[in-house]
Amino acid sequence: MKLFLVGLPGSGKSTLGKQLAKRLDLLFIDLDDVIEAKAQQPIREIFAQQGEDYFREVEREALLNTISKNSDFVMATGGGAPCFFDNMLQMNQAGTTIFVDTPVATIAERMKKEGVAVRPLLHELDTNNFAEAFHQKFVHRLPHYRQAKITVTSEEGLDAILAQLRS
Repeated sequence: MKLFLVGLPGSGKSTLGKQLAKRLDLLFIDLDDVIEAKAQQPIREIFAQQGEDYFREVEREALLNTISKNSDFVMATGGGAPCFFDNMLQMNQAGTTIFVDTPVATIAERMKKEGVAVRPLLHELDTNNFAEAFHQKFVHRLPHYRQAKITVTSEEGLDAILAQLRS
């Protein structure tokens, strides 16, 4: 079983992914961790030094390698992973995609607490009107996320994912 959690940065993919992996006794993989291990540098440095295009190539390679080398896992993808190349198609063909649909206002509050410095595509957003800037920057990603086989709200969480996997 290969499960892929997709959604906006800060939507709760990693948190839910860890819970889901534990409940299903599967390996948890954070795609960002795979990328950082391969590149031997933080994602923010990859963006700063080589740019987003290079990062997206590395991200795709990490995704495809993980799919081919692991039979059972729960993966938290980066927020943009489903939106480039045919990554969403690859994930849908390899397993079950789960869109963690979290309201932008909720994410904005989380980002204010967490800080956006570790998220390369968020740190330049207008901090005075972060929720609107965040919404505008990522609105184009929603059609990709909506290609997921399962959609759950962040409030529904783990139990909703498990119920939909069983059906």
